[in-house]
Amino acid sequence: MKFTSLLPACLLLLWTLPDTEADDMIKVTSSGDWITLNCNKKSDDASFKVNGVEKNPLTIRYKDESSGLYTCSLKVENNKIEEYEIYLKLQTCENCIELNLPTIVGLTIGDAVATILLGLAVYLIASQAGPVISHKKIRLSSGSERPLPNEMRNRASNDPYQRLRFNSGARKDTYDVINHNR
Repeated sequence: MKFTSLLPACLLLLWTLPDTEADDMIKVTSSGDWITLNCNKKSDDASFKVNGVEKNPLTIRYKDESSGLYTCSLKVENNKIEEYEIYLKLQTCENCIELNLPTIVGLTIGDAVATILLGLAVYLIASQAGPVISHKKIRLSSGSERPLPNEMRNRASNDPYQRLRFNSGARKDTYDVINHNR
């Protein structure tokens, strides 16, 4: 007699299965920001009661405040009323962006164009031939022109900088050592 508990378990399972008739009574459709509840499309005596007003179909805005229990009332023989209930739990994301194909394509193309323009700008700036030298002469208050730094040939003997002498036959290793003459 191992199967004595099997029969009550099967009956309990059948009793807890959802009512398939209730599934046929209420039809839920979603479109965009709206949810539509239809109560028994076979009968004209079926409706949802909201704030004292009977409506069929019932259109609900898709937002958190619309969550709740909705009851479909159906008038049957002998003025009896059958009620079918559905609980809607709606959760919305208020700061979300819906990613659809045009949005993704637009973001991808925009990113590619921005990357190409930035790369082109860096290339153009880096490919300039040497430093840009100003050809303007600086006027002193006496009216004479001060020579630009690259035009200064004669420096004072106490100048801390020494000119490089690559053109005059000096070897490169001359400049590899730092001299501390003080």
